[in-house]
Amino acid sequence: MADLFREVDEDLRRENFEKLWKKYGKIFIALFVAVILAVGGVQAWRAYDQQRREDLSDRFAAALAQARGGDQAGAIAVLDEFGAPGDGGYAGLAALERARLMAEEDDADGAIALWDRIAADSTLGPGFRDVATLLSVLHQIDTADPDELRARLEPLAGAGMAFRGSAWELMAVLALRAGDKAAAMELYTKISDDREISSGLRARAAQMLAALKS
Repeated sequence: MADLFREVDEDLRRENFEKLWKKYGKIFIALFVAVILAVGGVQAWRAYDQQRREDLSDRFAAALAQARGGDQAGAIAVLDEFGAPGDGGYAGLAALERARLMAEEDDADGAIALWDRIAADSTLGPGFRDVATLLSVLHQIDTADPDELRARLEPLAGAGMAFRGSAWELMAVLALRAGDKAAAMELYTKISDDREISSGLRARAAQMLAALKS
């Protein structure tokens, strides 16, 4: 008797499954196909993205090699190709390298203008913008208005900022340019006492402090 009830139960389940399949089978197949396509699409995108990043890396390395080999024009031409939305961090690296090459070619005005554009480009990460600001200030520290330069450095000089040591150092130079020896010494002291700042920068600040005290 138990076997009979089990067979009846299985028949009912099979009948219910067949009814469900007839009613929802097409939807199930569509969902299954959609999942397969989505997984395949993700894998295809990952492969494309990996290949693109490798291509960007190769192009950037080629530009650096051309620059080292003395082909500045060729390097700049390659660097000018970066900047598309999908270029990611290489767009910032290429722009900074292009500005460096311009400065080396005695085009200081062009380099400063490019650094300023990088510093104002919200599509780039804050690290690129901060470095561009520092380089722009550095290359006009003897010529531009000291107050304007100091105002550009102040946002980078706050507690916890990655480039505060470099910002303080440039602010110290501006203080010396203005004849404010006490302010410069205070800034050099902050640098030399901050253990999170690189040892090279701290050593340079200590040397400047010793020179100013003597």
